[in-house]
Amino acid sequence: MGFKRPVEIPYPTVWHRFQAKGLGEDGQLEWYTIQDLPEERFEDAVRHLSEHFARDEQMNQAKGLDRDECAMKEVVQLWNAMLPERLSVVCFREGSDEIVGVNVLGVASKFDKEEPKFKSEIFQTIFDTIGYISQQTNVYERYGVDQYLNAMGLSVDPVYRGRGIATELLRARVSLCKAMGIKLTSTCFTGPGSQGAARKVGFEENFSITYAELAKVDARFEYPGLQEKCCKYMSLKID
Repeated sequence: MGFKRPVEIPYPTVWHRFQAKGLGEDGQLEWYTIQDLPEERFEDAVRHLSEHFARDEQMNQAKGLDRDECAMKEVVQLWNAMLPERLSVVCFREGSDEIVGVNVLGVASKFDKEEPKFKSEIFQTIFDTIGYISQQTNVYERYGVDQYLNAMGLSVDPVYRGRGIATELLRARVSLCKAMGIKLTSTCFTGPGSQGAARKVGFEENFSITYAELAKVDARFEYPGLQEKCCKYMSLKID
């Protein structure tokens, strides 16, 4: 049986507040909140991810995921399947209901059944690439856990980039995991930006491989333009 959010935890809950630059030209600091993504904003969050994450994340960009109708249909289906688990989080600028950033979250378990299969060759390849890197990490044995908080997309609106929003979205996982009784969060970070954000929060590197090396593992794992960059699996223990 899969993970279920404890009924005693209010939904939605605010997990983190922080200050960052607002949208004004004066650079004045404003307050932001990171909270559970409310059900009434699921469609907005999927739209945000489709416009930004599907296009800008470097694996997706290299494979042209956002230009493949079948791939987009299937990744949207996956997000829509995960959001009702009530673990995903959204960032708002206080006083505004505009979505600043989203992180789609779920719990991976060593008792999970077989991984899903997709019709889209592009999305299946990206999914299999992340699966391969995860297998090399061996999270369950490395950390002695049966489950961990995983992610399937972190996106920040381009208007708000450069303010450390991604770092704060990752930081919010700490209080969320503590409340849920989850002892570990682990994610495949595919580019230097997200890897740097993870390091700032305290994630440690478990496994690293260049995209050129990935292409040697499986010809499908070739990502044009990324050969010299690294993909890293990183984890954060929750005390």
